Amino acid sequence: MVRKELLELKEILEKEKDALMNGAVEEILRWASYKARLANYLKDKEFTPEEEKFLKEIADINERNKKIIEAGLNFVEEAYKFLTQILYEREFYGKRAVKMNPQLLSKSA
Repeated sequence: MVRKELLELKEILEKEKDALMNGAVEEILRWASYKARLANYLKDKEFTPEEEKFLKEIADINERNKKIIEAGLNFVEEAYKFLTQILYEREFYGKRAVKMNPQLLSKSA
């Protein structure tokens, strides 16, 4: 029989995935905290072969959630870069193109 803490951990990971997909930041933080407490409790425990198999399934779910998190962070980073670029160009170049008169630095050119 699989101990209840492992069952809870799997359920938390599923709830974490739902929160990640919905962008529910406070809920994500709550599940992450709960997940960490359970993982800390389980870290030194001995597991039966059945529990080891279940733990592998949990690790796979956790890896999937990690990929969702990484994809979200990449999206946020790209959006930030894009917005920064637009604001930077606007700040230095303004709305209209700046006309510049090219000048020679050397008469030999």
